Amino acid sequence: MREDLAEITQVIRRHWDRRADTFDDETGHGLVSDGQRRAWLDLLSRLVGPAPQEVLDVGCGTGFLALRFAELGHTATGIDLAPQMIDHAQRKAEEANEEIDFRVGDAAALDCPDEHFDWVVARHVIWNLPDPQRAVEEWLRVLRPGGRLVLIEGKWAYNEALAPWYRRPASRLFSRVIDGGAALASRSHASYRRYHRIEAQLPFSGVLPLSGSSRSSKRTAYMTSYSSPHGPGVMGW
Repeated sequence: MREDLAEITQVIRRHWDRRADTFDDETGHGLVSDGQRRAWLDLLSRLVGPAPQEVLDVGCGTGFLALRFAELGHTATGIDLAPQMIDHAQRKAEEANEEIDFRVGDAAALDCPDEHFDWVVARHVIWNLPDPQRAVEEWLRVLRPGGRLVLIEGKWAYNEALAPWYRRPASRLFSRVIDGGAALASRSHASYRRYHRIEAQLPFSGVLPLSGSSRSSKRTAYMTSYSSPHGPGVMGW
């Protein structure tokens, strides 16, 4: 990347600080129903096993996963780059009467001792990191022998099947309205453009060019579980 790593990190931090107040309103960020909550609790309980275990939610945002782990009886820690995200997470923990250690911190430079956690979980984080290799090395560093790293991710992709829809005038107008609204929501249009210029250069950001040439909003999600270097390997879905 052409810009200094520290400055890139600051731009990313400011962007997510601005997004914090409405973050939970977006699809996939906050809880929308008790059924969704129960589904997550079922998934995480089957994944992690019986409590209590030490779990680190890295890039925790407003605390979605940390709150679910605490609800299951685990000792949860949440770290996020954006102070405003952490403020929201702390308020949600207080409202839920859960004790969670939420901290402001850099996912690629954790202020945590070696071999401290049984689980490290990152949900929709890798794509927004300027140095993902360094971050994953950090996450493995803080895992205990036999611990697990879980990545819950998605990737925006070109989709040839949806290309004809996207070429329709109405869909192009809708895209411009959405893009314009997002720009107005930022503190300034210049800062919005700067963040998205940086975002486009991040190693795992942007779209995956397949055989088409039109962008779609189809998203492919996956979850993968990796073991600590000291334990056996496990691949999830």
